[in-house]
Amino acid sequence: MRFKKCAFFVLLVGVLLAATSVAFAADPETKAPPGANEPFKEAGIESLLYLQDWGCDINYAGDGYLNINGFTQAYQTVDYIMVRLYLQRWDGSNWVDMASWPFERYSGSYVAGAKDLQVTKGYYYRTKATHGLTENGYNESASSYSGYIYAN
Repeated sequence: MRFKKCAFFVLLVGVLLAATSVAFAADPETKAPPGANEPFKEAGIESLLYLQDWGCDINYAGDGYLNINGFTQAYQTVDYIMVRLYLQRWDGSNWVDMASWPFERYSGSYVAGAKDLQVTKGYYYRTKATHGLTENGYNESASSYSGYIYAN
């Protein structure tokens, strides 16, 4: 009788452990990325002589369609100005670049770009952008990141 009680207890603990591990074992792509879901910018202090503003954004239109966009703005007309947009997807532990698109202009102070995309549902996506300009051989660069969205 004692053996049956021990066997039953071991079996019960095993079933409970299996049930809880299944409950917490969601697919990596359905787990939200860590950290705040806020857009942010990066630039070195040396990158702000000509570079005035920059940024990117992502919008979900529904049914697997989204729009990404970004811009770079200089204080004055420069020789070359650009923004490169990246679509990134969360793989459960890292942001992975899926594709990128450059937008550039010569002799301008502003450039912007946008892309409408169809993506795989069930993943988190965000936009990364690199921004740059050249004036008289002097280069400045920065980067920006949108918040993330879930494509359902």
